[in-house]
Amino acid sequence: MADVKKLIGDRIRQMRKEKGLSQEKLGYESELHCTHIGSIERGQKNWSIDTLMKVAKGLNVEVIDLFNFPMPPADAKKMKKSLVENINSSSTETINILSDLLSVLKSLQRPLP
Repeated sequence: MADVKKLIGDRIRQMRKEKGLSQEKLGYESELHCTHIGSIERGQKNWSIDTLMKVAKGLNVEVIDLFNFPMPPADAKKMKKSLVENINSSSTETINILSDLLSVLKSLQRPLP
């Protein structure tokens, strides 16, 4: 199993970069020192739930979003290929059901902040 501190740190770094924030800016927004942010991102720091709440606030996300680990691109590519193969070998009725299911799933997704 992967080190949770490293997974969380990588996720925080990813989200910070997606939002165009420096470690200094995230530290300011989180009321934490930027070196503390860097240590968390590298998986070197044991964090408390209070610290994660501050980081989430600084990123303007929910704490649960810090635990939402994206699928590695190689795994996503394999899954997409498998889905396409399964769809191509499915009946029209199954494809219609899958299409309806996908529409429902999309409507349930939370919008990105």
